[in-house]
Amino acid sequence: MNLPRLLRTTAVRLALRYVLVYAAVLGLALAAVLWSTSRYVDAQLEADLERELASLDRAFQDGGAGRLAETLARRQERSLAEGRVYLLVGADGEKLAGNLYAWPSEASIAFDGKVHGAWFEDSVIPAELYDDDAWWPVIAREFPDGSRLLLARGVPQDAALHEITEYLLAVMSVAVLLALAMGVTLGRAILGRMDTISRAAGEIMAGDLSRRVPVSGGNDEFDALAGRLNAMLDRIQQLIKGIREVTDNVAHDLRSPLSRLRNHLEITLLEGRSEEEYRQAIGKTIEDAESLIKTFNAMLGIAQVESGNHRTPWGRVDLNTLAADLDELYKPVAALKEQQFTLVTGEPAEITGSRDLLAQAIGNLLDNAIKYTPEGGAILLGVKRLDEATEVMVRDSGAGIPAAEREHVLERFVRLESSRHTPGNGLGLSLVKAVARLHGAELRLGDAGPGLTVTLRFPRTRVD
Repeated sequence: MNLPRLLRTTAVRLALRYVLVYAAVLGLALAAVLWSTSRYVDAQLEADLERELASLDRAFQDGGAGRLAETLARRQERSLAEGRVYLLVGADGEKLAGNLYAWPSEASIAFDGKVHGAWFEDSVIPAELYDDDAWWPVIAREFPDGSRLLLARGVPQDAALHEITEYLLAVMSVAVLLALAMGVTLGRAILGRMDTISRAAGEIMAGDLSRRVPVSGGNDEFDALAGRLNAMLDRIQQLIKGIREVTDNVAHDLRSPLSRLRNHLEITLLEGRSEEEYRQAIGKTIEDAESLIKTFNAMLGIAQVESGNHRTPWGRVDLNTLAADLDELYKPVAALKEQQFTLVTGEPAEITGSRDLLAQAIGNLLDNAIKYTPEGGAILLGVKRLDEATEVMVRDSGAGIPAAEREHVLERFVRLESSRHTPGNGLGLSLVKAVARLHGAELRLGDAGPGLTVTLRFPRTRVD
């Protein structure tokens, strides 16, 4: 069975399941209402028959069967209108009064003064009252002279109740059918959206990383889910693209150092050399190996930061204090090139983040500034607190970076042609970018005229 057919079958099955539950609950509620209503009607009828029997019993006590027959005759017209039926028979079974034609032949009626149910054939019931057999509540009394009195009550309320019951059953049937139709429709709509997500996931699993979950534009929960999934897929695609770029760059940028390392060792082994020459060759090899290790460590650090798998502590960081520590560390390095290193701080500026990662990122910026600023140049490290953000700025008076290349240099292993002769691996700004993204900061590269200005702009949510 293919997926669309399976989803349609599932939609129908789910709709039937919930509709059955709905019908059961609705049926129980209807049964409870009808039962309580029927009990109320029965209680009213029983009370009415008991009051009527007590009244007629007093008439018998006052004047015997004759007085009782007169009383029944007076009440006969009104009794038919109210649905009451009477029958008074003598000790010989002959009818003395009442609007019933005869004693019910199939009725076994107890003369205990309590209300019971009895079956009345249509032959004993007045046609103007009822034209069919009926099951009515009755109460009977046998008097000392052998005469017997039967009181019954037609139940028009019961007929009306049955009509209401039939009407409610019809309404409930229509409601159940409508609920089934709505359930199937909604089930298919929901499972259709799930089918769309499932198909997109299948294509992505098949290798089409550019595939995205369609968004209907209805701004419902499924669109919200699709948006989150698409954002996740964008991030995954970006990470995979980064992995591919790293692989390509590693193959390109590390092949040459490794080849030089091997060639240098091979040349060293071609002929005998003095101990000093071997020491120099080994020292050069160690330097090359250290450079490779630094490159791999930088790549690992970037990967850890980008994945959020860093192990550095996270807390409140005073950027002014951090800048002062970096000033103390890098000012002597800049002095070796006779560069003017200036620190500018102002109002207290604390953010939530990793002090170690921030120090490493800002340190990379200062390394680059010192490296690419000529002797006698100027370097500025500044911390400035604004109303909506806090900025950390590193500015130098070097050659700068052309505007068209500023986004490109943030990628891994990217180095401008003008800096190829300078030691480095092209990973410094990539780490800065990763740390900035981890802290929710905006990384800006601008023109210092001459030179480069790099700004880390932390949003207000990161600032105390």
